Amino acid sequence: MRILQLHNHHSSLGGAMEVLAHEGDLLTAAGHQVEQFTLPATEELQLSSVRAGAKAVWNVEASRETTRRIGRFRPDVVHVHTPFPLMSPAVFRAARSAGIPAVTTLHSYRWSCVAGTCVRDGRICEDCVGSRLKLAGVRHACYHDSRAASAALTLGLGVHRAVGTTHRAVSRYLALTDFMRRLMVRDGYPAARVQVKPNSVPDPGTAGRRTGGPREVFFAGRLIDIKGVRTLLEGWRLADTRDLRLVIAGDGDLRCLVEQAAADDPAIDYVGWLAEAEVTRRMRDAEVVLVPSQWYEGLPLVILRSLAVGTPVLVSDLENFSQDVIADGTGWAFPTGEAHGLATHLSNLGADREQAASLRRAARASYDARYSPTVDLARLERVYAEVTGVAR
Repeated sequence: MRILQLHNHHSSLGGAMEVLAHEGDLLTAAGHQVEQFTLPATEELQLSSVRAGAKAVWNVEASRETTRRIGRFRPDVVHVHTPFPLMSPAVFRAARSAGIPAVTTLHSYRWSCVAGTCVRDGRICEDCVGSRLKLAGVRHACYHDSRAASAALTLGLGVHRAVGTTHRAVSRYLALTDFMRRLMVRDGYPAARVQVKPNSVPDPGTAGRRTGGPREVFFAGRLIDIKGVRTLLEGWRLADTRDLRLVIAGDGDLRCLVEQAAADDPAIDYVGWLAEAEVTRRMRDAEVVLVPSQWYEGLPLVILRSLAVGTPVLVSDLENFSQDVIADGTGWAFPTGEAHGLATHLSNLGADREQAASLRRAARASYDARYSPTVDLARLERVYAEVTGVAR
């Protein structure tokens, strides 16, 4: 099978780019032919606000380039990872005009929320979910704190709904979780075209974990408010952690806060931004990996990586990523944003050395069943077979 991948890069590295590369490698290793067409981040193109806004609504050049590549590469399917902001949904119409089915992975909530996160002023916000025109997003300048940029994205979503791009030119919306699927359906997208397909991460192998030494609780991610960093630090302060140590890896706006906490508490280690191999090693050796996010984050890759090395997770109870953690018995959930709830779980872990160890086998089994490359490849091939069969 021949797959044309499309993606609009963003200025900050994120999971979407990792998934794009990972799925390309999976498909190529399985004998499929893959070609990529990507656009750089908006900041790199140095466009005026007027031109950037116009492209966000309908990017004629990207649409023509998609048509050209389809004609040369002759793909069986077009897989769009992120068309926002500049590639625009116009590329789906180009694929449909050429008779090629197109699917898209929902790496964020951008189809329903111009901010992409369903967060405003540090809180969950669904003001635009279920609304055909995302005017609340414009009023609150939800995209990059700019009313003009927010208006451009809102207009783009409205135009492409009105002309049928979203309901006819997109064969499948691939949601990372069942929660994400239900949100898309609530926002008016056709239920039959929105299906759940989680991401996967490479198998790190079964190397044994370190024995002896300190018992570590590990956090890896951006140090920003919606990742729950303040809740993490306050929960740790309130907990009776016995001989546990908190290791924090990452960088971001709250770095100074984390550095101060580490200076005040000898049981906190701030290790900065780590290479992926070192993150994997730390996860494997940890008692538990913490994911205290406070937004509708699509299933974070950090959870998948933790399960891959057999380490259970302690997560916020937002349904979009706690549902499968609880169902598979691979960890625990605490009330989102509640430091006391987190502290209770940390105290229990500190008091019971076997609590986390007893879930390690279930953690790896969940990875094998849901998030391994073999399973993911089969899911991708099934989606492609379905949409190409319908197209034919």
